[in-house]
Amino acid sequence: MSQPVRALFVAVFAFLTALPLWAQSDTSAGAFVHIDTIVFEGNRLTRRALLLRELEFAPGDSIPLEGLAATLERNKNRLLNLDLFTVADLRVAEWRANNHVVLRVRLTETWYLLPVPLFELADRNFNVWWKEFGGSLRRVNYGLDLTHNNLTGNADALKAKAQFGYNNRYELSYRFPPIDRARTINMQAAVSYSRTHEVAYTTEGSQLQFRRNPDVWQIEQFSAFVNLGWRPKLLTTHRFSLEYRDTRASDSVAVILNPDFFLQGQRRQRHASLVYNFTSDYRDIRPYPLNGWITVLDFRQNGLFPNDDLWLTRLFAEHSRYTSFGKDKKWSVETGLKGRVSLPRRKPPYYNNQALGYFGNFVRGYEYYVADGLDFGILKTSVHFEAFNREIRLGKWMPFKAFKVLPIKIYLALNNDFGYANDPYYGANNPLSNHVIYGYGPGLDIVMWYNKTIRLEYSRNDLGEGGFYIRINAGF
Repeated sequence: MSQPVRALFVAVFAFLTALPLWAQSDTSAGAFVHIDTIVFEGNRLTRRALLLRELEFAPGDSIPLEGLAATLERNKNRLLNLDLFTVADLRVAEWRANNHVVLRVRLTETWYLLPVPLFELADRNFNVWWKEFGGSLRRVNYGLDLTHNNLTGNADALKAKAQFGYNNRYELSYRFPPIDRARTINMQAAVSYSRTHEVAYTTEGSQLQFRRNPDVWQIEQFSAFVNLGWRPKLLTTHRFSLEYRDTRASDSVAVILNPDFFLQGQRRQRHASLVYNFTSDYRDIRPYPLNGWITVLDFRQNGLFPNDDLWLTRLFAEHSRYTSFGKDKKWSVETGLKGRVSLPRRKPPYYNNQALGYFGNFVRGYEYYVADGLDFGILKTSVHFEAFNREIRLGKWMPFKAFKVLPIKIYLALNNDFGYANDPYYGANNPLSNHVIYGYGPGLDIVMWYNKTIRLEYSRNDLGEGGFYIRINAGF
């Protein structure tokens, strides 16, 4: 396939999958169901008040009889989205006179105390570790990540992490229970320290160049934050954060190899930040959505005090929509658009110039590359088909009750991404910046226990390169 024909095919695919699929619904008034009571079973630790807060309805409410099954399914998914349960079942337990009902919610709580042995890669993704560094076990991190996701039954989480190996990291964080009677306000605080013998000190040919010295820590960072979250509506959250970072780089990195690392050959960067985040999340199943939408707005002001070393304002926005269609709703379309702009327009430190290829902001087919810049935009589109949907009972092979039933779904996917990174200062030696890039290809997605996903993808990019990529989300 020639380059122009390939580009035309990809553009047409992106246009078609980005078209909204409008579903008609009957909003005519009809009979109502009156909820007398809601019975919860299986929530040994989780508080009833927390569960009621997640539902669209409460005892004493009336809901339309038409579409009752869909309403119950939607609210079941909201309970699962708490990441506190492996199984949730919501149905009518008793139908009384005059359409009065009793609802029963049966839950299987997951493990809340998770002492997870750490064994993770020091590189940006599995593919970089495997291809560029030969899958070297020297480039892994190990340790212990101890998390309790439901300490007092209010979805409050205590996390302690000790990581050794290629990179060191020590972290302590706590997400508090709601602090108001309406359960709309919560708080979180964390402190961490990290250090590594290797750091990317510059980008050449749109690939990171690393400095490694096993005898010298190349970069060290102390960070802390506290944030306050306000959820006035069930699926809308406002979050305000105050952060502090203190980052030190070695002389060889910040003075000799790249004086622009922190700018002007500085070895240290200290700054406070104020962050506001707005999230409106109407996705049905957050780990692998098939219906609904999510909108995220994030405003970040790096630099609050006169002595701060970094002054950079950033606005990030994201909107993704998911629509299922066809017989039995086995087909679904995903369309996502996100981007970021930065101010002022002067030269930023290289360390703060990350765009595509970092933190989940990537174009498929470019896993081995990065595109730095002040600003970026990404359009991601996918078509999914549910090829398999079963529950496997593991029985005696699984000693833990929460995981004895393995729900597993397999989807065939066709993916297509476009991206652009604007880099007015460091782009001369990096051809993927200031240039529209795209990648496309098929995939096989596996979803287990609701929130654990494995994505197997073959992607090609507009450079004519192709490769097989693996993405794993264990749901921790």
